[in-house]
Amino acid sequence: MYCLGISHDLWISSAALTEDGAVIGAICEERLNRIKRCKRFPIKAVDACLEMAGIEVGELDLIVSGWNPVHHLESLHPRFSETARWRAEYLYAVPNYILQRASPFPTGEVEERFSGFRASIVHMDHQVAHAANAYYLSPFEEAAFFTADGRGERHTSMWGVATPDSIEPMGGTLYPHSMGLFYGMITQFLGFRPDSDEWKVMALGSYAPRGGRYDRLLRDMVELGSEADFRLDLSMCGFSEPDVYGGKFWTPDFERAVALEPREPGGEITDDHRALASAMQRVFEEVLTSCLRSVHEVTRQEVVVLGGGCMMNSVFNGKVTRLTPFTRAFVSSCPDDSGVSVGAALWVYHVHGKGRMRPMHHHNYWGPGFDGEIQDTLEKFKIPYRRSEDAPREAARLIAEGRLVGWFQGRMEFGQRALGNRSILADPRRLETKDLVNLAVKYRESFRPFAPAILAERTMDWFETDSGDVPFMERVYMFRDEMKDKVPAVVHVDGSGRLQTVRREDNARFYMLIEAFEAATGVPIVLNTSFNLNGEPIVCSPTDAIRTFYSCGLDCLFLGDFLVEKGGIEPDLLAASELEASGAAGRTG
Repeated sequence: MYCLGISHDLWISSAALTEDGAVIGAICEERLNRIKRCKRFPIKAVDACLEMAGIEVGELDLIVSGWNPVHHLESLHPRFSETARWRAEYLYAVPNYILQRASPFPTGEVEERFSGFRASIVHMDHQVAHAANAYYLSPFEEAAFFTADGRGERHTSMWGVATPDSIEPMGGTLYPHSMGLFYGMITQFLGFRPDSDEWKVMALGSYAPRGGRYDRLLRDMVELGSEADFRLDLSMCGFSEPDVYGGKFWTPDFERAVALEPREPGGEITDDHRALASAMQRVFEEVLTSCLRSVHEVTRQEVVVLGGGCMMNSVFNGKVTRLTPFTRAFVSSCPDDSGVSVGAALWVYHVHGKGRMRPMHHHNYWGPGFDGEIQDTLEKFKIPYRRSEDAPREAARLIAEGRLVGWFQGRMEFGQRALGNRSILADPRRLETKDLVNLAVKYRESFRPFAPAILAERTMDWFETDSGDVPFMERVYMFRDEMKDKVPAVVHVDGSGRLQTVRREDNARFYMLIEAFEAATGVPIVLNTSFNLNGEPIVCSPTDAIRTFYSCGLDCLFLGDFLVEKGGIEPDLLAASELEASGAAGRTG
């Protein structure tokens, strides 16, 4: 049974395809059309998923959208009273887009191409889609679930119990009371983009001491409920009516109460800005901790699965089992809206298709691969290259020598993190590496940390944790004191790291690279960041990788077994326009 999940017109558009309950393809639209955080209907992503599966659209059994427009119409805010078509258009837009597919085709082929089209189209609740993503990708047979984000159709958070038979919501918080939007409000006040740059606030907050003067103000804006819910002081919050406040997520009342001028984008970051970011992170953690304690008290479950964009907050994720009674917590590689398509496809199979639970996915390499096209692409652009006899070992040697390496291997990761197939890698032992990567490659703020990718079996030697299983960079842990000085480029100012644990069985080539780096240096860690420039999506195709390589300060590029090094006259990449920006729609490598 083939089930297609789609997410669109939300934070980011994506498509995912399952076969008998197993994810066989998933990709965000932005990776293919090269438009960062693209929200359009994921036409190219749908085509890529079908191509990865080797099927036609007529072979789909179920199609599900991770947004229910009927639920949304039930709770329309007065702001939308004159625009009732908003999101209700899903009811006809989804089948319309599916039937159009990607590119136009000649008249006369329609009947042949879509004869026997049998798929039912289902719309599901957005928060339930987040819960399904968390539960069906987890290792748990039964669990409590908790989701939180900016907003769904009606809810901004939801909780309940998930079992093999069903996902049963038991409560939640209704819009416009939203921790996601509250965090976005402070993000915007600090001069960043709301619903985009919240992780900058999370990182910036580590530079301020605890207990600053803004803590009480933000705490007083939240009233905690008794059933895992909360209420915000909406007199301070303008995000439900940004048009009224000139696009601002805050009101004049908040600006007077905070007694601080909003920071202009790109402006100086002061101690007050750091203190406000720190206060927001603490209040966020306190509210979600209170909610999770209530969920545990009601459900009596020992484990919890977490979903929604708020669970991109890796600092909080790393504290869940310490701050709450839950003994284990699971966050997938894609808890944000990109993963709604995955959750939707898994849910519709288990609920409508009456399928059975499949084992968890310990990796997310669900995107297209291009192994058979790399050499042809290099030769087409007349780029000098050579074949490496042992790419992981040679890459490890170059990294140990201080070179900045682009690492493009196999099928692309799904979600917001690069996990060793579309990565930029560097030496964590050199303090200057962090600034070098920020300035020469990523072109981003200097206060943002980079992730340590570590051999899974070495995790507890380096980090203060009792688990060696953090495969998706989904949690932050503290480095052990005696290890911090060994890898200063990946130690945040507070002594923490957003780590990725790497197992041989999940990604053999990346594991062998880190293993070879350890053999050469004694350190089982490399600096890992996503293979993209600031403001661009992570690279998907060899063409994307080559363009990015020659647009920044990377030294070396490994495309599968092929090595490209800078030197001499660089190729004229204008010829790359002969290919689509993303290469082919998608191929398995």
